[in-house]
Amino acid sequence: MNYIKLINAFYDRLETNSLSTSAIALWHALVHVNNKAGWQREFSVAVSVLCIKAGLSERTVNNARNDLKIKGFIDFRSRKGNQAAIYSLVDLSATIAGNLSDNVSDNLSDNASALIKLNETKRNEIINKDDAPAKENPFRFYEENGFGVIGSYISEKISTWCEDLSDELVVLAMKRSTEQGKKTWRYVEAILIDWFGKGLKTVADVEAYELEFKEKQAQKQNKVTPYRKGSARVEVVPEWMQNKPSDEPNEPANIKDLEDRKRKMEQMFQQINP
Repeated sequence: MNYIKLINAFYDRLETNSLSTSAIALWHALVHVNNKAGWQREFSVAVSVLCIKAGLSERTVNNARNDLKIKGFIDFRSRKGNQAAIYSLVDLSATIAGNLSDNVSDNLSDNASALIKLNETKRNEIINKDDAPAKENPFRFYEENGFGVIGSYISEKISTWCEDLSDELVVLAMKRSTEQGKKTWRYVEAILIDWFGKGLKTVADVEAYELEFKEKQAQKQNKVTPYRKGSARVEVVPEWMQNKPSDEPNEPANIKDLEDRKRKMEQMFQQINP
């Protein structure tokens, strides 16, 4: 199997066969195990290992693998005693190409064109339903936008944040990370932690917070602040202060004016006291 083609086919298949985030995480864990095993037709792995790799409880693993089997993503058979179940992955990339697996339980035709037409019909139904676009899948967004190939660790992290917040917020955090040119899960998770700490639980909450933040920044920039002209620091003074009238009497311009004023005062004093 080709890892990238298999993952791309998996998300193409999700458009017509939706899965819970737990089932998606379990599928990625099974793909990871089989990849390490060298892509065996059949392989076994303990439920306890899947619990660790997918970040799920044993009960959730059992429910998720049943869902994956019913919808034709995997097949498995249990064994007696403490023996681990035997799994096999459906080659979804071959299914899309035209070779539908015998394990698909939805009774689709083996003709690939029928599957493609069904995909187009379902996709249009999703897009046109209530005039709302289909939700973006965080796992698919991660791989299609240059963050890297999803392993079991990242899959577990994405699933946890989808449950704590929502799929939409996880995708939005990836978009914000992309806009900053920092396509790393560490940066994405830092954004999610910040939102979670601020109590932002919906896309509307985040957008309202970001708008308020921008308005505050704009207000700070509009305040009167000193600036530098050349090497000298110049204080910005309002116009009304520059035109303030002076209450002080006019000072004499030179010594002659001062003597004239003194003589006039002496004359006035003599007239008052002859």
